[in-house]
Amino acid sequence: MVQRNRARIFLLTSMLALGSAAWGPKNQKPQVTEEQLEYSKQMFAEGEAAMAAEQYADALAKFQEGYRYAPHLHVFTYNIASAADAAGDCQTAATYFRLFVDLVPKHPKRKSSKARLAKLDQECTDAPELASTTPGSSEPPPDRSDREKERAKKEAIAAMNAAYSELRSAQQLHEAANKRFPDAPFSGPARRRRRHAKKVLKLAQKLGVPMELNDFDTLEVGGNAKSACKIAQRQEKKVVNALDEAMEYYESTKAYRVFNRARRAAERDGTNFDACS
Repeated sequence: MVQRNRARIFLLTSMLALGSAAWGPKNQKPQVTEEQLEYSKQMFAEGEAAMAAEQYADALAKFQEGYRYAPHLHVFTYNIASAADAAGDCQTAATYFRLFVDLVPKHPKRKSSKARLAKLDQECTDAPELASTTPGSSEPPPDRSDREKERAKKEAIAAMNAAYSELRSAQQLHEAANKRFPDAPFSGPARRRRRHAKKVLKLAQKLGVPMELNDFDTLEVGGNAKSACKIAQRQEKKVVNALDEAMEYYESTKAYRVFNRARRAAERDGTNFDACS
């Protein structure tokens, strides 16, 4: 377990270094000692652990400390922004999302970060419950036809239902796998998928989104723990993709937090399932 955690820290830090294309003034890499880099890795790992425990203020402090000791690892700005956003600190979140977009030209999180930054720039206060392209919006874009608005409404409803459905499918899968393979890592993910499915459903009900509560797949577990982990890992990818899609339609601060927390948990569990498969 310790070796796996160390390998994960090394991999995550390597990803940070690869993603950091901008080094600072004149593209010169700052002088960072081995001790500083090791400490930065430690802060990154502790920040990730705090995010997993939903201790967002602590995660924010850890990520900021890690970036201070490794100022060339600009992808830290994404972690800082995400932690601040989850903690409800919209000003810090906007500042660091902007830094991330400016300093890291190539990264899979750029699109979602730019979208979130645009939203934060508009409303660094209490956000409306739903984006303007979704059901329940009070101010739809004036240049949209009625047909376009109706299609966007249907797509948003479908995205919310898909996110809930994939979470429920994952919950069912992990609960069934845990009964057959109690020594494999299914119990925790099953609880997390159940908790986040409830939060998505609560959000949908608050927004007045019609939901198909029993429209989810009952998945086969697999013949052994290894194959069960592989099936579970594939399902977690579906959960992540469905939540990403939902975030494109529901952009309020409340919705973002619900979807992003569920997404991060599914991403982490998917990595663990990949390791056990």
